This record gives sequence, C-alpha cells and structure tokens, in this order.
Amino acid sequence: MGMSGTRGRLIAAVWTVLGAVPAFADEPAALPEAGGVMPLAAVLDRVMPVIEGEVGDSKLVKDGGVWVYVISFFDETGARRELRVDATTAAILGIKAAR
Repeated sequence: MGMSGTRGRLIAAVWTVLGAVPAFADEPAALPEAGGVMPLAAVLDRVMPVIEGEVGDSKLVKDGGVWVYVISFFDETGARRELRVDATTAAILGIKAAR
C-alpha cells in the first residue's frame, strides 16, 4: 500500500475518533489523484461553515459523469439533511431533507 493509502487511513481514523465522517475510510485512496476528486477532508473544510449542525456519514458517488460527495448531517433542529457537493470543486450542489 502506498503512502497516500496510509495517510488516508490515518485521516479516516482521526475523523472516526472525532465522530465526524466514518464513511471516509471507504473512499478509494487513488481516486483523488486519478479523477481530480478532492479528498473528503478538504471538501469538509470548505463546506463546514454552511453546515449548522453535526456531520453524519458521507459517500462518494458518480452522478451524471460528475463525482459528488453526499454528506448527511443533522441541522440545528435535529432533522437529518443531505448536502450534495461537487467533489472536484467543493461547490455545493444542493441541500435537502434526507430520506
């Protein structure tokens, strides 16, 4: 396993200990370099000011040819919401009630 895999697992462990984003461990280690996908930690740094609440789980999906992070969080009322973020630019694509 390369250095990026080890680093990714270390970051995933830190996020898991902090209780923030356990799904980060499932992110393919080579994907950020291969497709211009930003690491989840970098995306979270950019979108955390928008999320007023606690981050839940996340996943990386390909939607219409675009890599998208789907990040669930609990808003200030405790309602579960879903944030969709372009994984290459960290642009917020939308926020909606989670299913």
